[in-house]
Amino acid sequence: MPKPENLLMSYIVCDMLSKSDQTVAHDAWVYIIEEMSDRFKSAGATRQTVSQIWNREGTFKLGFMWEYKDEKAFVQCQSLFREAEVEFQKRTGIAWKITPTRGIVLTDMRF
Repeated sequence: MPKPENLLMSYIVCDMLSKSDQTVAHDAWVYIIEEMSDRFKSAGATRQTVSQIWNREGTFKLGFMWEYKDEKAFVQCQSLFREAEVEFQKRTGIAWKITPTRGIVLTDMRF
């Protein structure tokens, strides 16, 4: 099996209070990250996916998966995340609970 292309990933779950907060949060976050995309790429981020978590009725969650070239890239992206979070709060004022996880990619199977 070939070595995974991206060696480090993080998955962040954000809980919002309402469906409208979830929608606004998604749109605002994507816009902010698109504005910063060249900087994230230079820092070593290779991919971000945003998903709506729907398997818990009555909750409003977004999942953000980030992939990085290596640990150095992950560390370099941290200050960019803080900057994006500050900008997100300025633009939206939405309160969200953030639950981060991090992992090393052991297997990457593509079908």
